[in-house]
Amino acid sequence: MTYGSAVASDQLSTAIKVAKSAAAVASVTTLKGETYAQGVHRVMTQIAAGLGDEYADTSSTAGLIPRCKKGDAVLAIDGGRVNVVLEMTDSTRTVWNPYLDEAERNRNAQASLGLVRSPDQLHGNGLQSYGSRRIVLAFDPETDDPDLLRTVVQLLRLSALSAAARQDSGEIQTAQEKVAEALALLGRIDGIKTTAGQIKKSATKIDTESDSLAIDLARLLSQAQSALAGATAIGAADEAA
Repeated sequence: MTYGSAVASDQLSTAIKVAKSAAAVASVTTLKGETYAQGVHRVMTQIAAGLGDEYADTSSTAGLIPRCKKGDAVLAIDGGRVNVVLEMTDSTRTVWNPYLDEAERNRNAQASLGLVRSPDQLHGNGLQSYGSRRIVLAFDPETDDPDLLRTVVQLLRLSALSAAARQDSGEIQTAQEKVAEALALLGRIDGIKTTAGQIKKSATKIDTESDSLAIDLARLLSQAQSALAGATAIGAADEAA
């Protein structure tokens, strides 16, 4: 099999996994009386399964830092070679970056995702980013469509893989550039969706633009995935030599 066909096969496989994940998440019903964290775990378990990753609730166990339990859950990629840590709260947290930094170190993660139930907990914002590897998102598992959460997870997943790969590869630089472009689009999508909620009569036009941006975002994530696949192939060839 040629490199090009291998990449195409990987992209098709990833697309199928994501589609299955979307269908699985859509079919999961809200459980009465569940906590915010339990609701997030329920949705994230399905998203992880669709991506071929492992998801674990780590809120009750200490991590690498003695007696520290920061990092409520971990998305383990490639058997745990690369990790994305999740931190979730149903209350307002004014400072996120240092908190996520410690959660990453505690769970040996290369990227992190903070989650709150409402934009009110983010000063009215639906999303805040601290670079391509740290994002805080407002997501309510009881009412919100999981599509944006799934997209954010995919972006952080690619960012984590990129951070863990060889940095001297041109393919890695390409992947990082595509992730940066995707992050910029993600912010625009969030802004558009916020406006759509505030201005009902303009919702149709706004949602159409949002859908168009979502397509562009998916394309950028696919290109980043291809670049990472190329870097992995180059690394494997170098090791074999």
